[in-house]
Amino acid sequence: MKLYPAIDLKDGKCVRLKQGEFKEITVYSDEPWNIAKDFERCGASFIHLVDLDGALKGRSVNEATIRRIVDSVDIPCELGGGIRSFADIERVLSYGIARVIIGTKAVSDPGFVKEAIQRFGANHIVVGVDARDGMVAVEGWGQLSDKTATSMCRAMKEMGVKHIVYTDISKDGMLAGPNIEMTKKLTEETGLDVIASGGVSSIKDLIALKNAGISGAIMGKAIYEKKIDVRQAVLEVEKEPIPFSEFKLNSDGMIPVVVQEEDTNEVLMVAYMNEEAYNLTLNTGMMTYYSRSRNEIWVKGLTSGHMQYVKSLKLDCDSDTILATVKQVGAACHTGAHSCFFRTII
Repeated sequence: MKLYPAIDLKDGKCVRLKQGEFKEITVYSDEPWNIAKDFERCGASFIHLVDLDGALKGRSVNEATIRRIVDSVDIPCELGGGIRSFADIERVLSYGIARVIIGTKAVSDPGFVKEAIQRFGANHIVVGVDARDGMVAVEGWGQLSDKTATSMCRAMKEMGVKHIVYTDISKDGMLAGPNIEMTKKLTEETGLDVIASGGVSSIKDLIALKNAGISGAIMGKAIYEKKIDVRQAVLEVEKEPIPFSEFKLNSDGMIPVVVQEEDTNEVLMVAYMNEEAYNLTLNTGMMTYYSRSRNEIWVKGLTSGHMQYVKSLKLDCDSDTILATVKQVGAACHTGAHSCFFRTII
């Protein structure tokens, strides 16, 4: 199941609402792009953005902030709020948003969704189905339509939609648990990729959604209220790391790690991990090794500031070597060279 940590934007700030009410607002950060970078460092593979002002006004309002968020991370972002025209979609996709979420417009003009898919592709178009008491809400959740969530999802499937973000408004921002029953029903009856939104309060909720066959879940207030740790959620729900016991170790009980830079594919260094170092790497997102010369665990860059942030870990076909792709800060080599491999033999 894919996890989507959320950033809701109002006046350029990261906020959360309670049940969609703007009078029930909490500001969590004046620099939402830094929150996005934290999500990425914690292993998130997608970020969910909502332009709350845009949803109310029917046009993009927080575009400068959204652009900065997109430019700050390497993982894809999806955006909802105020997208009402093909020009809106084209503009948003042009500055790096991977998927746009269409809500009110999908209710009032289903044909718009069909044409949007024809123009931009189904993988770039998501429909937001926001419901209160089973009825779809529009205009920033301020009005109820005459369509049920179920009928709306079925109609969107006929338009060619693959992805739905289903929000139970009564659950949103309440930390009372998601509407698993309805989300499961929509998934089973439509066969769509339904992403659950609203009410997620714990990793236990995420696991329950995963066990119900839900393909994705948005995490919002639970992150900001410290009820869900993004790194832990990704490890427990989205990713299932290979246990250290399955590795073929060397005579010292360790596995070699070839470290490669993400952007350039340059090989930076080779180090070793024991089980403790491996587990610390998974849990912290920072490359951690076992120093054979000092006989101790060491976090790369802890003293120098030249940290290595994990982007991916891959195991070779013989299970005896790890390839780590990292975001390198500063130099990888203790000599001050960017890579340890700077001496040419031939």
